Amino acid sequence: MLKVFLDESGTHDGSSAVVMAGYLIEAEVVPLLNAEWLAVLTQYDVEELHMKEFVPPHGAYAKWGEEKKRAFLESLISLIHKFTLIGVGASLQLDPNLRKTQLHAHKKAPELVESLYAFCLRACVIRAAAFADSRNDDDGAVIDYILDRGCADRHHAEKGFTNAKLDDEVGGKLRLGSIAFEDSQLLPALQCADLLAYEMYKEVDREIRNSSRPPRGSFLALWRDSDQLMTIDPDTAKRQVSRGAAAITAIISFLPPVEKFQVWCYGLRSLSEDQRLAIFGVIPEFQKIYAMCLASGEMGKRLADLPPDAMPPDDPDLLMPELELLTDWFNGKAVEEEPE
Repeated sequence: MLKVFLDESGTHDGSSAVVMAGYLIEAEVVPLLNAEWLAVLTQYDVEELHMKEFVPPHGAYAKWGEEKKRAFLESLISLIHKFTLIGVGASLQLDPNLRKTQLHAHKKAPELVESLYAFCLRACVIRAAAFADSRNDDDGAVIDYILDRGCADRHHAEKGFTNAKLDDEVGGKLRLGSIAFEDSQLLPALQCADLLAYEMYKEVDREIRNSSRPPRGSFLALWRDSDQLMTIDPDTAKRQVSRGAAAITAIISFLPPVEKFQVWCYGLRSLSEDQRLAIFGVIPEFQKIYAMCLASGEMGKRLADLPPDAMPPDDPDLLMPELELLTDWFNGKAVEEEPE
């Protein structure tokens, strides 16, 4: 049986990207990895590896000398190379508009818009399944996933994984076994994932900022040619964010003019200033509608508060063509580049 241990990085405010990464490991060697990993930690008097603890000025090990730090990490990296099959990871570059718009869309319609965390998790699952398929020696064995219990979006990640597994075709294709959230201090294999996620974030951030600095030595030491570390196209996330907006807009498009304007006003007024600016950055037409709301003093109404006779009929033949057109339109608006 195969297990994948994953951790996240870059979910803090102001990060340039969100990352999820970790390692695919044969289940029977996990206890061996854990034991040897703990032996190295004990040798260096470290309770648990968290890479942030090496960051000055507040990291517990920030005052270590470079030679000691290098020897410590080299010992751990050698164990990763010894016991793990492959590294998997996914990163998604974030700009302020994408982060704010995606966060709002996910809160409003989590069933339509994945969290950034779940987005990267799905990419890692696909990579792990592809590697397992390439081995051709495990007769379709499933893969179990173990994530740190302090993950940023555990609920939606777990729900999305479970729903995918319930679909026999998807669950079988991706070899979905179980998903669990564990304490990394009690399960050192998760600390391997912490190391890779941290180093991958640092490398992605370096590339995004077009830094003249070379890649970190610890990242180069960790990297193997067989590792599957990918960068998700930001346009993919932007297109997903547009799903909820397209569905709601398809319904609103069939409302009478007065009710249509009221619903738009309510929706735009209910947002924070930052959220409105984020949406205006993606779809400038909403800024014009909002200006008309302010000029007219219209406070708006929710869709649920409209009289039944104002709502469009529950007719897929009527709504789906409009939804498809709007999805294409929103996608075009979401992915178009800003003029220079």
